[in-house]
Amino acid sequence: MQSDYDVAVIGAGINGAVAAAAASAAGLRVLLVDKGDFANFTSQESSNLVWGGIKYLQTYEFGLVAKLCQARNRLIRAYPNQIKEIGFLASLGPNAPFGRLLGTFGTLFYWGIGLMGTPLPSSYSAKKAKELEPNLISGRKAVQYFDAHLPDNDSRFVYDFIKKAKHNSTKALNYTELVGAKRNQEVWHLDFKSHEGSFSATALTVVNAAGPFAKNVAELFGSPTKARLVFSKGVHFTINRKLTQGDRVLAFWDEQNRLFYVLPMGDRSMIGTTDTRVDAPQTEANDEDIEFVLRQINAQLELAEPITKEEIVSARSGVRPLVIDGSQGDNQDWHQLSRKHVIETNPDAAVVSILGGKLTDCLNVGKEVLTELNRLGLGGKLPRKWFGEGSQQRFPELVQIVQSLVSDTAAATRISEGLWRRHGEQSFEIIVSGDLAEVFEGLGICYAELQWIAQHEDVMTREDLLRRRLPIAMARSASEIANNQKLQALLVDVGL
Repeated sequence: MQSDYDVAVIGAGINGAVAAAAASAAGLRVLLVDKGDFANFTSQESSNLVWGGIKYLQTYEFGLVAKLCQARNRLIRAYPNQIKEIGFLASLGPNAPFGRLLGTFGTLFYWGIGLMGTPLPSSYSAKKAKELEPNLISGRKAVQYFDAHLPDNDSRFVYDFIKKAKHNSTKALNYTELVGAKRNQEVWHLDFKSHEGSFSATALTVVNAAGPFAKNVAELFGSPTKARLVFSKGVHFTINRKLTQGDRVLAFWDEQNRLFYVLPMGDRSMIGTTDTRVDAPQTEANDEDIEFVLRQINAQLELAEPITKEEIVSARSGVRPLVIDGSQGDNQDWHQLSRKHVIETNPDAAVVSILGGKLTDCLNVGKEVLTELNRLGLGGKLPRKWFGEGSQQRFPELVQIVQSLVSDTAAATRISEGLWRRHGEQSFEIIVSGDLAEVFEGLGICYAELQWIAQHEDVMTREDLLRRRLPIAMARSASEIANNQKLQALLVDVGL
């Protein structure tokens, strides 16, 4: 059977990106498309956490927690710069479902079920908790456990898998929509529409990785899934001050007894998330969300000045696609649904569909998709190292060069760490031909990097560059960006 590709992956969020990376690493010919930018929907709206799901202990999903913890540990080892261990200091206020004793036991159990892959948890008196984080309310004890986070952003991490897939000869296209599909003589004939026009391609198999839109894509392929999705809306707000004393996450329970966090966002803080049942994937943060989040955080901190709406720098709103069995009704308590993923294969149509999931479990998704593709007869085999950052040997060399070119020692450290985290050895290509001044002081992003990304990383719009390839638009307001004349000139110069 002749075809252009062995597999066409529809959707380039984390599931599609890792599926393409795994399939191409296994030697398969891969086409990856997304109707928007890469990671432009659910995969750009997360809390930037890589975690084992400690909250699932409350619903006794021990197997899921163990699996997610092992996935987290694996990612931490493979991505020592892009994924960093971080402490979660949980303040045990009146909304917490347990006290210090049970909290200490729970975090130790979480540490144990995670095979002790993170630092040992700690338990703090109210006095010590206040010393660690002066903004906490006096008189509240705390426990600390460890998970991990993405110092940049989720969509940047997704793009790392896109780059790996492209390195393995994947054809990856953003702003390319699947508009027609027909199966003929065991080959899929696919029609696409992009900003450059229309084109067609053929593939032996297809992977439906459309996230919240998986049902629509399944219908286009005539391959409906047994499992279904319901949607939970979550919002985050970045504010223009840093609420934590150290480099840690603050964890609280809101008035609905749900966990929410104060998370690092560059040199500022991000607050979230909410959990609101919605009927459609398209969402936005509204006044009700703002009022709710600000009410929660101001009730959980002892601040000289309460946080106000005017301090919000940026907002992010997305849905969690939660998997339910096709026989279940829609009226169940979605708060009890976990972020598990389900992979369904239709052998007759040669369609693999990915439903649900979370970033932490992405490597398992990639391997499982390849297993299903092999069941369909493709015969790909993964090498041992198909993901990860690779050698760290040249990082000291990069630091030395940047320090020789940037007079401010703190800025040089931020810039060299940021470049290496996002680009590895490609950083040397960036620093030899550009301006290493920080675009915004404190972010560790220089003009040379911005220009290089615009030219080399499939950037079509300003949002692609400032929101997804880099977290500038998450950590700085629209007015701050607009008033940076040097940045605006660069954007014009690169055609954005």
